Amino acid sequence: MPMRTMGSRKETVMTDFAFAGKSFDIRLDNGVVFHNTFAVEGNRMVYEKIDGAVEGGSEEVELFVAEVASRMYLVGWNEVSGAAVAHVMDFKTKRVTAFRSLDAGGGRTGEVHTGTLEEVKRGG
Repeated sequence: MPMRTMGSRKETVMTDFAFAGKSFDIRLDNGVVFHNTFAVEGNRMVYEKIDGAVEGGSEEVELFVAEVASRMYLVGWNEVSGAAVAHVMDFKTKRVTAFRSLDAGGGRTGEVHTGTLEEVKRGG
């Protein structure tokens, strides 16, 4: 299965991934909504926080991806804030499970959320 790695390790092109070159709205169980736009190569993403408690932020991130089952992907990235994020994106069920680890109170904390993903078609 295709996988993205960094540095001198082998790197494969990820254009076969179901999300490559597309945009999705991710709606999580805590009310937060993200708009994620993936590069055609599948190796980068721009996320925008479009609703919920964290509305307004955005960032472009490098992705680390593995196809864990047919049309199901583990997608991870590191944010400038120091947060580490991983999503399991299931394109058969249109569901996402999200994990986020971040600095808090002199230590590290984590959160797990579930939600939905919906492709946002580009206007023509």
